[in-house]
Amino acid sequence: MAAIFPIHDEQRPIHKPYVTWALVAVNAIIFFIMFLNPDSQYDIFFAYGAVPANIIQGQRLETLITSLFLHADLLHVGGNMLFLWIFGDNVEDTFGHVKFLIFYLVGGILAEFAHIASALVSGYLNISSFITPELTIPSIGASGAISAVLGAYVLLFPQAKIRTVIYVVYMITFSNIPAIYYLGFWFLYQVLMGLGTFFGLSSSVAFWAHIGGFAVGIIAVKTMSTKPKKRQSMTLEELPPAQVATPLVISPLVDVLVDEDRITVLADLPGLDPKGIRIEVSEREVTISSDYRDIKFFRQVSLPVPVKPKVENLLYRNGVLSFTMYRA
Repeated sequence: MAAIFPIHDEQRPIHKPYVTWALVAVNAIIFFIMFLNPDSQYDIFFAYGAVPANIIQGQRLETLITSLFLHADLLHVGGNMLFLWIFGDNVEDTFGHVKFLIFYLVGGILAEFAHIASALVSGYLNISSFITPELTIPSIGASGAISAVLGAYVLLFPQAKIRTVIYVVYMITFSNIPAIYYLGFWFLYQVLMGLGTFFGLSSSVAFWAHIGGFAVGIIAVKTMSTKPKKRQSMTLEELPPAQVATPLVISPLVDVLVDEDRITVLADLPGLDPKGIRIEVSEREVTISSDYRDIKFFRQVSLPVPVKPKVENLLYRNGVLSFTMYRA
């Protein structure tokens, strides 16, 4: 027996993912309300789930949205919300809050149409009804919309590391897997299982909704020419170089001063051309580097508190580089 599932990704967003948090909260709240009222669960599924036959006839179109917030059991909602929590924040950070919400809902709707199309194809192939997605069975779950998020993520952050738990026959291990491989294999599995439903595979999972949603995410990123927000990289272009002797050091002395609302970084870099000094910042890390002839100066410092990755009050004077960043 083997299983593999993600814990978190190492790609941190710049802005807080309010829409992702809200979607997770709404889905969880609706599920637990239904969990407390199990007798009415199936009535809710048929009332608010997307029944393919109704959609084909142009009826109950609002269920294309409401079905995205219904889940059958704890494993169903837990798995979906885990993937949304891990991958949604960075896609939201790239799209912006409003565009991300629209993208999520449209992705879910188009994924449902992919599921309906697969049901029609199965019927056309004359596969037995007990192994064919029924046009009268309500489709529920956020997985189609989340698959659109995954499609966008794999194109925006292909090399982002996914911290993953791997379980094989009572043995548990952890691994960092690049998103292009983790989500690439996930998509390949969906395609293989989706094709299997056309040739006798019985499953309650709407694999073609996953495939359709994933494709929507990729197409959206391509057509919108969306680019991920990168860590700020700044090169000093002002102030003449200080006329002091260059010390024979490779790792410069760096000091971090923590105030209530900001931190100040001081780096001892005498004798360098400020135009060649490079600064890269993230929420938890600062990297300062420069090249002088055949000497490379490099220092990477872990910050004691999280900050907004934006350099303020940048100054290089008398061989000392200083700048501030506000606390996150």
